[in-house]
Amino acid sequence: MSERDRIILQKILKYINEAMSYTEGMDFGSFSQDSKTMSATAFALGQIGELAKEVSSEIESKYPHLPWKGMRGMRNRIVHDYENVDLNMLWDVVSNYLPELIGQINNILKD
Repeated sequence: MSERDRIILQKILKYINEAMSYTEGMDFGSFSQDSKTMSATAFALGQIGELAKEVSSEIESKYPHLPWKGMRGMRNRIVHDYENVDLNMLWDVVSNYLPELIGQINNILKD
């Protein structure tokens, strides 16, 4: 793995951890009523998607089970249509997909 890819993956982990820390101890109701947390979480998810665009094709093809396209798509939704971002979708990503993604990216970094 190139040093560039390693740095990108480490930054993705940083933003995953930030998004998860913002929502720690919250349920969907409290999340949906806290505009600062919603904005901060959306920003972190947007950054994850932006970084996913920078991962080399070598890494993307070597680890096709990771949701590279989904990460990029989430970024596009957030950046291009922020006012209409589905809060349920943001919550679902943070609470159901990011915890699994942490393990997957850590495994890549260990390879």
